[in-house]
Order: sequence, then structure tokens, then C-alpha cells
Amino acid sequence: MPDTPATSVPPVHELVPTADLEAWPLAADQVVEGDPLARGRLLWKSADSKLAAGIWECSPGVFDWVHADETACVVSGRALVTVGSQVPLELGPGSVVFFPKGTKSRWHVQETIRKAFHLHSDAGLAL
Repeated sequence: MPDTPATSVPPVHELVPTADLEAWPLAADQVVEGDPLARGRLLWKSADSKLAAGIWECSPGVFDWVHADETACVVSGRALVTVGSQVPLELGPGSVVFFPKGTKSRWHVQETIRKAFHLHSDAGLAL
């Protein structure tokens, strides 16, 4: 096995489909339709708050979102995500998506969706 650099931060391991999550409510002005309930769990955040990884889920409803640089992999559920006038992205189990910083999207969650995510922001993340 090759040598790996020493680090004081141990690897983080979690089962995305069954991880316990806490309430991460959407702001009232983000909700467009329904009563989407968001929950999440932060698994790791860099000391400078510029990078983070975690798990997030949301029940059915429609809401608006503005993204940091985000890579996400959906493990369950379904959503249509529209960016401007583009054709909606159909996200479901196995979908991997990258949203560049500043992307404004509208999420129409059809079935409670759960994803693992990695975020990056040069300005720091408010997590």
C-alpha cells in the first residue's frame, strides 16, 4: 500500500441512505409551493470554512436555491431542478450534478430526495 501523508483529521464514514439528520429549515422566502422540509448533517468542514461535505434531504415541495460550488450525488428520491430557461435536470438515484457558484435554481422535489454533497466557497460557507 502506498504511503499517505500524515493528517490529524481521520477519515469520515457514514451511510448516506440511513444517516441521522437534523432539521435544516428552508427560509420562508425560498418556498414557492408546498411545505418542503429539509434536513441535513455536516460530516466535515475545513478550518477556514471554505470546504464542507455532508448529507441533505428534502420532502416534496418547490423552493428556490442559490448555490455555492456544489457537487452532489443523489441516493434516493426524485426532483426536477430548473436553472433559468434551461430544460429541467431530472435528478434521481445515481445522479451526480455540479452547480457552479451563484447558480440560481428552482427545485421541484417529487419524492423525498437525499444526496451527499461537497461544497466550496472562496468567501467561506455559513454552515
